[in-house]
Amino acid sequence: MFDIRFIPIFLCGLIGGSAALIIGLPMPFMLGGIFGAASYVLWYERAEKRLPKLSRWVRLVFMSIIGAMIGSRFSPELLTLLPQFWISGLALIPFILLAHSGSYFIMRKLGGYEKLDAYFASLPGGIIDAAALAEEAGADLRVVTAQHFIRIILVVASVPLLFLFVQGDAVGSLAGQTLATTSYDHIDVLLLLTIALVGLAAGRITHLPVSHMLGPLLLALMLSVTGVVEIDIPPWLGHAAQYMVGTALGAQFSGVSRKLLMRGFGMGLLSGSYMLFLAASFGMILIQYVPADFGAMFISFAAGGLAEMSLIALSLNFNPVVVALHHLVRILLTIYFGSFFSRRVFKLTENK
Repeated sequence: MFDIRFIPIFLCGLIGGSAALIIGLPMPFMLGGIFGAASYVLWYERAEKRLPKLSRWVRLVFMSIIGAMIGSRFSPELLTLLPQFWISGLALIPFILLAHSGSYFIMRKLGGYEKLDAYFASLPGGIIDAAALAEEAGADLRVVTAQHFIRIILVVASVPLLFLFVQGDAVGSLAGQTLATTSYDHIDVLLLLTIALVGLAAGRITHLPVSHMLGPLLLALMLSVTGVVEIDIPPWLGHAAQYMVGTALGAQFSGVSRKLLMRGFGMGLLSGSYMLFLAASFGMILIQYVPADFGAMFISFAAGGLAEMSLIALSLNFNPVVVALHHLVRILLTIYFGSFFSRRVFKLTENK
């Protein structure tokens, strides 16, 4: 049964998302939804009151839609790019291991987080996949969400500024676009929802890690790359899915103290800066082996959001497909390694 106490949470998430959209934040309804919902939860609980738990299925269903949307953005052009960038693709493996281990050290030794929380908070993936893995493992979603929230904002906001200061290249008007289109019809919506639901079911049946996101993503990718389907994403659907996931994650901030938030901000700055330094180092090395310059490689390895880093690449005249390809591989490898090592290091069992 729906609890009416959830209404203000979703209302504040909508206000936060709308405000983030107006001021031009990346992933506005995701990050704004987290901030708005979390702000309300923290305000409500200041008087020792506690809100009820929001069902995890709110996130699972809309995560599957986001997975389908990401996978559908890849075209047959991907097949011609793969042979040219296999070296940088393989380089993502040591990058992920170094980024994760270094950030884990920061979270664990400097931040003082519990081992399980530090492990998932330091994953070089996105908010959605990291939160999904953390939830399956029983980690504190408040810590994990806060850390990834801060890191992604730092990376997405600082990368364009770095190019502006170093090269004089500013992110132009394209930075306000999304990977969605306006030339869609009801068939596109139906296809996306069908892929999301079928992929969600297939992922759970095959016991994929983060099955509710990875199942739809892989199914949509295969259908799009092979040319079976070509889907135009409605802008409102992307905003709605991000809003629901972001608000649901913000609701998990129940019980978070001001001290935890301040510590999270400091650790997020350190972890994000470390990952950017690592991305720059890999970019400098890889330009000798792939047909891309330093800027394209740096953006390809900077651990921000897939859609946002692709848009930054587009605005700076780098190939967005190359950038998106690397970020997709990073996300998939992070999910795999994150799930694989968590089960062995922490003796966790797979969520059936």
